[in-house]
Amino acid sequence: MSSSTALHHELRCASSLLNAHQALLAWRPDVEVVDNTPAASPLDQLGWAPWLLSLDEPALHAFECGGVDADWTTAPASLQRFVDDVRAAIAVPLLLDDAVAQPARRFEPAHKQQQVDAFARLVARVAGDVHRVVDVGSGHGHLTRALARAVARPVLGLERDPALAAHAQALADAERGAGAAVDFAVADVLQGGLVVQPGDGVVGLHACGELGDVAATAVAAATGPVALVFVGCCLQKQRAEERVGLAAPVTLRKPLLGLSNLSPGDVGVEAARVDNLGGRCNRIALRLLLARAGVAVRARAELEGLNRRSAQAPLPELVAQAFAARQLPPPTAIDVDDARVTASMLHERYRRLSLPRSLLGRVIEVFVLRDRAAFLAARGFDVDIGVVFPKALSPRNLALVAVRR
Repeated sequence: MSSSTALHHELRCASSLLNAHQALLAWRPDVEVVDNTPAASPLDQLGWAPWLLSLDEPALHAFECGGVDADWTTAPASLQRFVDDVRAAIAVPLLLDDAVAQPARRFEPAHKQQQVDAFARLVARVAGDVHRVVDVGSGHGHLTRALARAVARPVLGLERDPALAAHAQALADAERGAGAAVDFAVADVLQGGLVVQPGDGVVGLHACGELGDVAATAVAAATGPVALVFVGCCLQKQRAEERVGLAAPVTLRKPLLGLSNLSPGDVGVEAARVDNLGGRCNRIALRLLLARAGVAVRARAELEGLNRRSAQAPLPELVAQAFAARQLPPPTAIDVDDARVTASMLHERYRRLSLPRSLLGRVIEVFVLRDRAAFLAARGFDVDIGVVFPKALSPRNLALVAVRR
């Protein structure tokens, strides 16, 4: 278990790194590229831009896929020190040994089953200290049912979607019988709050955004023995425009929280790297077309009225949807092709200039993890943090385990 002193020290190191690079975090390379912003960028002031723009495609691919694990020895010395600082800030231990093979389960994708099984092993560590497990954001109930098998405790799944909760209950009843110690309830803990009873172990696997803060504060406010086992995701999914630290006086705005979704490698959080790159290039082309149509679009708002995944559709389809949503006549096919060519050139510049800023995404994710951990450690919890499963299963693999006995 990590001591409160060690957690606060690591938290200060991460917050110091973020504070030292506020200018880099506040700068938007996509805006600089598309709008040709005349002001000098932080990369110009740091002297990193010439080296970044000189990278050929194989080198760029290596840095995009490798992140801090890539070979940065050809970079300017100050950029190498920055990468070393990032490596130190995001270093966390492994919480589990090698995965334990389990029989395949119906209705559950193989990668999801491996995540669930690894997470269930973490929950089993604190099962002796709790009487009931409460799964926040239980969805289809795959995790909820797996926990009931793993910990031999009553398990309650909380889900705000009534249809999902009913479906999960039907699956549980079919799997273990109506008398199984697995129940589901409809509850929106963001609206109604989370009530934690003595002996509860609150869990969440890829529970998005502020659910992590809600769970941590609810567990801390409970009396008696309680526990929390949590893997967060999509930190930007919260109602407030800013996240105020629980233990550290650091405030992060939604766009910066969203930066934590960037992960090096060919497998992203929601899509493959090649699809993400194509979507970014399409968004640049769409912004160019909207600007040519006389529409003033603020940064990152070109998809207004559309699902963000629509950016990965073929460009003509995306443009047609976006212009229809704004009740604008669509551009010609020639205009779309011209925007595609220009966007492709701009995107190559954007990919290179965004490399250092993207590295800070994992720092933000680890900072939030340590902030929640330090908050609970200061309130009498034994706390562990670390990696719970390989990045190949999911880039969102940082777990918090806290127990007050």
